[in-house]
Amino acid sequence: MHQDALAGAHPGSELVTLLVGAVRGISQVFTDRMTAAGFDDVRPTHGFALTLVGEHGTTATELGRRLGMTKQSAGEVVTHLARQGYVERQPDPEDRRARRITLTTRGRECVRIIWAELADIQGAWEGAVGTAGLDDLTTGLRKGLRTLRDGGQIPEGLRQAWWWYA
Repeated sequence: MHQDALAGAHPGSELVTLLVGAVRGISQVFTDRMTAAGFDDVRPTHGFALTLVGEHGTTATELGRRLGMTKQSAGEVVTHLARQGYVERQPDPEDRRARRITLTTRGRECVRIIWAELADIQGAWEGAVGTAGLDDLTTGLRKGLRTLRDGGQIPEGLRQAWWWYA
């Protein structure tokens, strides 16, 4: 949509419209690149989850907290990732009732590619808006998220998921 048409369509909606468009665009680029790299079953949610498993693993409950979703929803993501060979469930040495989720060799390779692709996508944005522009955008988004978080306008799960960014 042309900038003038976007700005005049619904006053005050330009930021949200642009953010949604950016998320959708980045998600599609990410999905396309992961497919090209041989990981055609990794969508943005899966990629985000894999990066949050961490080097030493985690539990489904903790992963759900990090993702801002219920334990049940996180369990579904983990089941998908396990079926595709990215993670495995093992007994948790610290809690016999829990299962520890760890990355497999395939999962670690996928995470390596995820970080490289995300850095490349960010580099493209930096090329488009410049280093200062990207820094300003990032700072502005952090401040906006903090304002929403501190005002209680972001649900608890999402506040937990985004705390390290804001």
